[in-house]
Amino acid sequence: MDRPIENIQGPIRTQESSELVIDIERHIEETTKLHQVLENKTHVVATYMEELVDRIGEDVEAHKRDYDAQKAEILQQQQQVDEAFKTDLKTTLLQHHLTTNSTLSLGPFFRHGDSRLEDFYMPPRLFEVLQKIKIDTKNRATENQKSRITSLEQLLTPNDKTNKITIITANAGVGKTSFCKSVAVLWCALHDDQTVTISKFKERFDIPFTSLEDIPYLLYIPMRDFPPNCSHSIDDIILAHLENEIGYQRQDREKLERVFIDERCLVILDGMDETSLSTLNSPMANRKYSIIITCRPWKLADMALPKYMH
Repeated sequence: MDRPIENIQGPIRTQESSELVIDIERHIEETTKLHQVLENKTHVVATYMEELVDRIGEDVEAHKRDYDAQKAEILQQQQQVDEAFKTDLKTTLLQHHLTTNSTLSLGPFFRHGDSRLEDFYMPPRLFEVLQKIKIDTKNRATENQKSRITSLEQLLTPNDKTNKITIITANAGVGKTSFCKSVAVLWCALHDDQTVTISKFKERFDIPFTSLEDIPYLLYIPMRDFPPNCSHSIDDIILAHLENEIGYQRQDREKLERVFIDERCLVILDGMDETSLSTLNSPMANRKYSIIITCRPWKLADMALPKYMH
């Protein structure tokens, strides 16, 4: 007797189910292997990336160290160049002042020409004009009160720290240029250890002048030597003097500017009344200048000047 069809399909389905299970297990096994391979490769890639990042970090640090070392070497070389330039500038100014500004003519009745300032010069008495008005109630007259200058430092560093300029006024022939040149000679003596000259000036000066020791550079600039169309800028006047009279070149300007930013310089502009300038601009704020300007009284009244002590 024949079996029912359903009885025949049972074993077939069982066989198919077994094959399906085997396929699934094989797929799971292959998937697990692929997953393991992926994990291994991911680990390898991650390890490689970590090592790469570490190497890059080490390279960056190495390059940074090299850069810092090169920068330090360049800065050291620049500092050495600047120090050599400063030494040369000071030596050049000393020679220039001793050659050009250390003598003065005594007049046409003296046969031996110019004489050394240290041998005869007697400094004048200087007074600060306080600009405080004193009123005479009877006739309404006014006058400026004055205060005696008791130290050369008062001319170099006024009480008002925002004021870099001191104006010295006097009539013709009173001795403005003589005083300026005597300051230049004193500066040379103090910075060149000229004990004999220092002793001579100590006998005649009734105010202390050792504050000049704290000023590394001094420029004495006769304003009569400047052309009628010269600049209104104090910085331009200084650089023009250094190039035209002292012998520096235009390419030295950057070095000179660094010097005057780093260290003090006394700048004497002698004889402003001998120029056609009607105004004078303030020096740059980062310059360590102390500026003395001499002129006759009428010129001071006619000029527009930055803040100053008179």
